[in-house]
Amino acid sequence: MKKLFVVLLALALLLALAACGEEPLAPETGPTEPAEAVEPTEPAPEEALGGDAPAALLEPVEYPRLEEPLLPAASRVPGDWYALHQGAILCLSLSEDGAYTLSFPGTDLEESRGTWTVESNQLFLDSEGTEPLLVLDESLLWESAGKVFTREKPETYVPAELFYDLQPGDLDGLWICRFLGVGGLTVYAEAMSDDTVLYIEGENVALGGSFFGNVPLTFAYENGAATAALSEGDTLAALTLRLQQDGVLRLTVETGGPANSVVFYLSPEAPVNAELPEG
Repeated sequence: MKKLFVVLLALALLLALAACGEEPLAPETGPTEPAEAVEPTEPAPEEALGGDAPAALLEPVEYPRLEEPLLPAASRVPGDWYALHQGAILCLSLSEDGAYTLSFPGTDLEESRGTWTVESNQLFLDSEGTEPLLVLDESLLWESAGKVFTREKPETYVPAELFYDLQPGDLDGLWICRFLGVGGLTVYAEAMSDDTVLYIEGENVALGGSFFGNVPLTFAYENGAATAALSEGDTLAALTLRLQQDGVLRLTVETGGPANSVVFYLSPEAPVNAELPEG
């Protein structure tokens, strides 16, 4: 089960947000010659419009003004900001007292904490090596991390309720992994270069992909789930297959309890045989 630990390690490394800085361009220096002032000449409105323009076009135009001026950047940034990181919600919470937290809400992952300051339209976090964020009208641009934070939470994949009447033959066919979950965090499988596939025929399952290799298994169906065991050396992994009500297959691989588990969410190549509830 060494490859399972590789999965856990890779997911942990995925959460490190690398920020690469760039050297600012040096301002140009040197003497400059002042340009001679030239008195501008404006043609009369009739001449500018050709002389035959309607009177309505010659009247001065009043442009609308903003009812409320835009607040300074330091006044606009406090609060919660959200971005999508490899399919998971990333929250940057900025307190009015100058403290911040960077976290994945609803997960067991450790938060990053520190202080923030604003200079002009740039937001600085005191985390070492972190480039400043650009404060825009309604968003924060973290260009070095390739992320845009907004006030609204982005949509993410939420696992559906489980289907509890699973029988041999319901899952027959090819299944392809789309998402991976660990510690309450769900990310795109392609972000982990995961190519896990299952080919199921009754109780016989062929588990394939770069994480597992090609492993033939026999699953036992009981209490709405299918279970099997996989061993490598002294390591024993418990595998559980459960079908969700949205037709997605959930493969849970545990080594030493739920705390050391990875969940693979797989979609069928063709509709499943099980009679799922409508809606």
